[in-house]
Amino acid sequence: MNFIKKFAKEISVFGLVLLIFLGLFIYRQATFKDYKTISESRLTQMIKDQEDFVVVLGDSTDSTMMSYQEIMTTYTTKNRSTPFYYLDTSEMKDIDSYVGKTFDTNVSYPATFVIKDGKVVAKKDGYNQYYSLYDFIKENFK
Repeated sequence: MNFIKKFAKEISVFGLVLLIFLGLFIYRQATFKDYKTISESRLTQMIKDQEDFVVVLGDSTDSTMMSYQEIMTTYTTKNRSTPFYYLDTSEMKDIDSYVGKTFDTNVSYPATFVIKDGKVVAKKDGYNQYYSLYDFIKENFK
């Protein structure tokens, strides 16, 4: 009889720990959102499909872009309704001609674009602090 009581106690403790981990996982899924990394072909297709979104172009090996990615994560977590994407330019061979052809502009990196109906509505070059990024998107992505 003691064996059954001890076994039931072990199972209930295991169940409680499992329930806590499940709760933490669900909480993280409900409160955390990250930007999506896309390829240049997917970006081109989204523009052709005339979608509305925000995209950041930048080299993931650059230290400025690494810290900007934290700000992008904070923005997407707090503003879940904005479709937010990132194009890593570190593997691209001729990024300047791609940007010139796709967006009809020259930029310095990282570059943030607001796209509406497949057209560039606004762009902002360089690193942005959170509130600067928030205000830029709020003004241009209505």
